[in-house]
This record gives sequence, structure tokens and C-alpha cells, in this order.
Amino acid sequence: MTAGRARYSRAALASLPPALLLADANQLLALSRTKGYRMARDGHYPCGIIQVGDGHRVITTDLLQLLGLDDSGIRSSFATLPPAIPLPVANSLLSLSRTTGYKLARTGRYPCAVLRLGAEYRVRKNELQRLLNIGETFSRAAA
Repeated sequence: MTAGRARYSRAALASLPPALLLADANQLLALSRTKGYRMARDGHYPCGIIQVGDGHRVITTDLLQLLGLDDSGIRSSFATLPPAIPLPVANSLLSLSRTTGYKLARTGRYPCAVLRLGAEYRVRKNELQRLLNIGETFSRAAA
């Protein structure tokens, strides 16, 4: 996250990835590192958490709703994604490094099902949406 007050601006909050590192969510909630990790470990964190490899990720839509902020930017960004998302894109949505994402995919520990298509890896958009509590987004024309 960026330094100073800029990290709390509306623009900065609107540009958050769909899954945040626990340390970044702790900062936004003004929780100490120890308190935040203890709450996550004990299952008392105030918003959704997913286990990714050896770490935790906070579901950004849950965090924004807890803070009373708009999460429509995250929801609308998913509308532009294809049904099968390339693994590097899914990694960035989950705040995973390239190396960690591929290692989790190869070992079957990725937080959702991974499709192997030849030498390529893909993640189903609907499974990623379910994991991140991002409902389907529909345009007004489709509704």
C-alpha cells in the first residue's frame, strides 16, 4: 500500500485488488499486526478471510462493506474478465506472486480449481467470484 494519507483516499480504496494481504487489511482497520493475525487465526476477523498457501487473504468486498464503502468497482471489473482467467491474472486478483501462484497450482493447493490446458493454466471466473464473494454483475440492458 502507499504511504501516508494517500493510501486512505477514495481513489486508493477503489483500486484495491479483490483479495488483500492480511497486513494491508489490518492497516485499513487500524489493527496491530499481532491483533489482526490473532483474530484471523482464531476465526474472529471482522470480514471474510481465505487461506492461500501458507498465508491469509482478506476478501476486499467484505472489507469495503464493513467500512460502509462502495465495492462496485471490484464487481464491475469482473464483468470484463473471460470465463477462463489466465493464472497470472488470477494470481494478481488474489495478491499472489507469480512464483507462489504457479507453485500452488502445480501442487493442487490453489484456493480454487485450476484447469490445465496444454502448457497453460486457467481459473474459472465463476469459482473465483464465489471465493471472493463477488456476485454476478449484469448491465442494465441485460436486466
